[in-house]
Amino acid sequence: MTTVQTISTTFFTIIGSQDPQATPNGQQGPGLDLLDALIGQGQRPDEVLMAYTPGAQNAAWPGGYDSQQRAFEAAVRERLPLAKFKTVAIKVRPNSAAEVLPVLAAALERFRHAGRLHVNTSSGTPQMLEALKLLRGTGWFAGADVTLWQIDRPEHRQVGLPFHRPATTPFLEETLKLGAAFSALRRFDFAGAQDAFSELASTPLELPGRAKSLEAMSQVAEALYWADARDSAGASEVLRGLSLHVPALTPLHDLLEAGGQYNADALIWLTWGRYDRATHQERTADALIWAVILHELLVVKLAEHHGLPDTDRALRPQDLPPGLFDTLATQVPALLGGKGRELKFMGLKEKLSLLRAPVLGVTNVDTFDAGDRTTEPNPALARIRTWRNKVVHQGRVPEEVNLEEVDVVVDGLLRAFPFQATWARAWAATPQDAPVSARALLHLADELQGWVG
Repeated sequence: MTTVQTISTTFFTIIGSQDPQATPNGQQGPGLDLLDALIGQGQRPDEVLMAYTPGAQNAAWPGGYDSQQRAFEAAVRERLPLAKFKTVAIKVRPNSAAEVLPVLAAALERFRHAGRLHVNTSSGTPQMLEALKLLRGTGWFAGADVTLWQIDRPEHRQVGLPFHRPATTPFLEETLKLGAAFSALRRFDFAGAQDAFSELASTPLELPGRAKSLEAMSQVAEALYWADARDSAGASEVLRGLSLHVPALTPLHDLLEAGGQYNADALIWLTWGRYDRATHQERTADALIWAVILHELLVVKLAEHHGLPDTDRALRPQDLPPGLFDTLATQVPALLGGKGRELKFMGLKEKLSLLRAPVLGVTNVDTFDAGDRTTEPNPALARIRTWRNKVVHQGRVPEEVNLEEVDVVVDGLLRAFPFQATWARAWAATPQDAPVSARALLHLADELQGWVG
C-alpha cells in the first residue's frame, strides 16, 4: 500500500472593511469570494491565517473589526471544519506601509523557503497590499509556492471569465531579475550573468523593447567570459557578432581586436586582468598564483621578443635568426647541449640566462629575475614566489602576505616590459585604466545597466 503525501496549503487574508460581508447581512466580501473560488477548484486549505486590526471600529459593522474577525472565522469553519486557524494582530497604523510590512513579513516568515500559500490581496488598506506585493515581487518568498490573488468585485465580473486572478508585479520582478544579472557581472560571474540575461530575454517582458538589449547583454557576458579565460580571439568573435552597437564596449573591443596583431600584449593584459580581479576581491591565494603566472609569461614573451621562441624542445641554429645561435653559443656556453649543436631552452632559469647574453641587449632582465629567491636582483619577486609556493604546495596563505607589496612588484614588471602596442604601453603606466581591470569592468557594468535601462 502506497501512501500519498499531500502538500499543506495555507490561506492568508487580511480582514478588511467588507469581510466577511460589507455589513452583517450584506454582500459577501473578497476574502470569502476567493476562498470559495479556490475550494471550487479543488484546493482546500489546511490552515487559515487571518490578520486584522484589533480594537478598530467600523461604522457599518457593530463591534468593529474584532466582531468581523469572529464572523469571518465562523464562516470559514463552515467551509473548512478541519482547518487550523490562527490570527495575526496588526497593532501598527494600517495606512503606513513601512510599519505594516515588518508585521506581515513576521507573520509569513515560515513561507519564505517552503510551503504553499494563497494570499488575498483585495482586502485591507492599499498600504497592506503594497507591503504584500513588495514581499512577493522582491523575491522574499525565495523557495515557496506563494500566489497573491486579486478578486474582482461583482460589478466588474464578466460572464464566463474567472473573477480571481494572480496579483503579480511583473515589472518589479523583471527589474529585480535584471538587477541580479548585473550583480553577477559586478561579481565577475560572467557565466552566471550570461545565463541570467538569456533567461530573462526568453520570457515575456513588461517592456518588450528590452528583449534585444538583453540578448546583446547575454553576448557581452559571454565575451567577458572568454576574455576572462584569456581567449581574446573567442571574446572578439562574440563581440563582432553583436547585432546592436554598444558604445561602452569600445575600449574592450579595441583591446581584443588588437590581440590579433599584438597577441602577446593582449595575452599579458588578459592575464593581468585575472590577477587584478583576484586582488580586488581579496582572493589572496589566487592573486599570488596569477602574479607568478604573469611574471613567467612576461619572461617567455620577453625571450620571444628577442628571437628566442617558446618551445618544449632544445633550440637548433635553424630555429633562431641567422647568426644568433653561434653568438649565443659563445656567450652562454653552459646552455649548450647535443654536443654543441643545440641550446637547452626548457625552463624559466634557462630563459633568464639566455636573456643575459650581451648580444640580446636586454637591459631589464634583473627586474624579471627572482635570483636565488632570497637575495638580489629582485628579492620582492622572490618573496612573492615563496608565498605562492606555500599556497600551491602547502595549501595555506602565509600570514605575512601583503597584496599592496605584490601590486608594486606586478606594476614594476608591467612597466619594464617592452610592449609593442601603443595602447599596451599607455596602460602599463596606469594599469587600472585597462578595460580588463576590476575598476574598468565595474564601470562598464554601470554603463551597460544605464544603456539597457
